[in-house]
Order: sequence, then C-alpha cells, then structure tokens
Amino acid sequence: MAVSEKWWQQPVLLELDGIGDYRAVRNTREAAEVLLDRWPTHEGVAYKAAIRMCRYVLNGEQPADYAREDFIAAAVEAYIHVDESRPSAS
Repeated sequence: MAVSEKWWQQPVLLELDGIGDYRAVRNTREAAEVLLDRWPTHEGVAYKAAIRMCRYVLNGEQPADYAREDFIAAAVEAYIHVDESRPSAS
C-alpha cells in the first residue's frame, strides 16, 4: 500500500520566509518536508515530536491531524508565526 500525503482538515499558514511571506502546509508529507528542509533549527522537543509524529502518520499509525497539532507546536517553539486568521485558500 502506497503512503498517501495524509491531508489535514485545515491547512497551516506559516510566515516562513520573511514578514508577510506565508506558506500553506496542507498535509503531513508537506509538513515533514518543511521540517526537514526549510526549518530554521533541527533542535527542540516540539521539533523532534513533530518529526516523529509525521513518521507515525505517514505510516498509518496515527490520525493525520495529530501531525498538524505537533507541526504547529514546532512552529511556536521555533518562533515561526502561524496565521490562524487568514482564509485557508492561499
């Protein structure tokens, strides 16, 4: 069985590349890629928990929204702004 992206009910909008430059992360696979390739630090309890949860979700061991919750916690830990007020269409 192929690993799916594990889509989230609601995307996460991150101000990742500078002020006003938002990126929508819509699923667990995108979150894992952002954590591994674009994250400012690969340290921290929440970062490590998010990586681990992405692996569990992609392996079908946990619900997709668990990865979303841990991804948001990792963003908060890394001082990355998560915009919850913007429409999720971007």
